[in-house]
Formats: sequence, structure tokens, C-alpha cells
Amino acid sequence: MIKTPPVPGTLTIQGLIKHFGTSAVLKGFSANFAPGTITGIIGPGGGGKSTLLKIIAGVLDYEKGEIHDPQDLLHHVGLMFQEGALFDSWSTIDNVAFPLTGGRLPVANLGSEERDIVFEKAYEALRAVGLKDHILKMPAQLSGGMRKRVSLARALVSEPRLLLLDDPTAGLDPVASSVIMELIVSLHNKYKPTTIIVSHDLRRLLPVVDKIIALFDGKARFIGDLQQLHDFDSPNIRKFVSCRYDIQSEETVSS
Repeated sequence: MIKTPPVPGTLTIQGLIKHFGTSAVLKGFSANFAPGTITGIIGPGGGGKSTLLKIIAGVLDYEKGEIHDPQDLLHHVGLMFQEGALFDSWSTIDNVAFPLTGGRLPVANLGSEERDIVFEKAYEALRAVGLKDHILKMPAQLSGGMRKRVSLARALVSEPRLLLLDDPTAGLDPVASSVIMELIVSLHNKYKPTTIIVSHDLRRLLPVVDKIIALFDGKARFIGDLQQLHDFDSPNIRKFVSCRYDIQSEETVSS
């Protein structure tokens, strides 16, 4: 494999390979992620998108490849899991505070000085996603869209420089999906983390990202913007996109 040097200041992945058993999920994935931009990763289910995010976040290992991180982004990561991964027995404020305490919860049991600092940061994150009046509710008391917002607040609470969002609108109705994506863009514009979003919701994803990566069969088969995707001649990718998004008119079609 011919390797290209990492772009200065950019998170660069070269030739990433990952297996689960004998099945290759990533087969030499390579891409760059520029500082302060939003990148959308699209592709069929089971194609390695979530695996890629978890590798970048350090949740999973990989067998081969290199990750160049000149800005030390990988030590300042916020990750929003596809399934939300909220703790059912903890309140909203405690769920959001988890990254700040390493699991030493509930917040009320912390020492007074630490408790005040952690509570203020977690409350601010919940306020940013519109849930400041729900800090003591349990996850079961929240709607699906509200639980997604709690997960987003938890990913943001440590003010990450790298924000990884795994299918943030999955399972939501169209209105809630639009609210979540608009919120993500608003928070990105405010805090400017390098943001990577995996999503099947092309209707809401494609118009807001700076760059699109099509991950098919373990590799990045397309990297570019929406106009370049419009002109890209690949039957598999065009069929996948056209079932979810009308590039010609930039109006959505039913998925």
C-alpha cells in the first residue's frame, strides 16, 4: 500500500484493518478528518461504520493500519452510541455526569467542591440540549428523542475536541430526527469540535456535512462533498443514496 503523509493538523487514518473472527469488517479504510469540520459516513448496515467510530474512540482495537493524530484529538473524545447506552438506574443528570466522574455516582454523593463543579457542567450540557427541566428524571420517563438528547449531552459534557455520533437519529420519528440533527449542527457551530457522524438518515445528514465518506465493503469508496457525490459514477453508491435522498433536486425521497 502506498501511504500518503498526514495532512498537517488533520486526523488521518491509513489502511485500517479489523476482523471479527474470520470476517473482515474494515479492509484497509483510509480517510482524513479536518479540524472543526463535520464528516458524514454513509453505507449499508453491517459495513463497518459503527466499528470505525469505536476504533477511533479507543473502544475497539484494530489489527493493522495507522492513525495519525497531530492535535491529540483522541484524548479528548465524546462518543454518542447508536443505542444511547444510558444507565437505567441513574437520573438524567447522573448519566450526563458519567464522563466527568469515571462512574463515581450519583453526583449527590461526591465531595461538596467536586459535586458543585460536576453538577454545573452536567446541568449546562443538559441546558444546551433543552433538558434543563428534566435533570432528575430517569431514562424510562423520557421519550426516545429526549433520551437521544441526554446521550448527546453526555458526549458533549467534557467539551471534546473530537465528537463521534453513531446514528443519532435512529429510531426517531421525522420531527424528532430533524430536531436532533438541527441541535447537532447548532452545537457544532458553537463549540467547533471535529465531528464525525455515522447515519442512515441521509435526508438530514447530507445537507449539513462538509464531507461525505461512503464506506462500502470495508473501504472508503467515495470521499467528497455533496456536489461530487452527485457526479460520482458508481452504481452501488448511487443506488444506495437514491433510495434515501434525491441528489438531483436536493429534495428527499421516501426511504
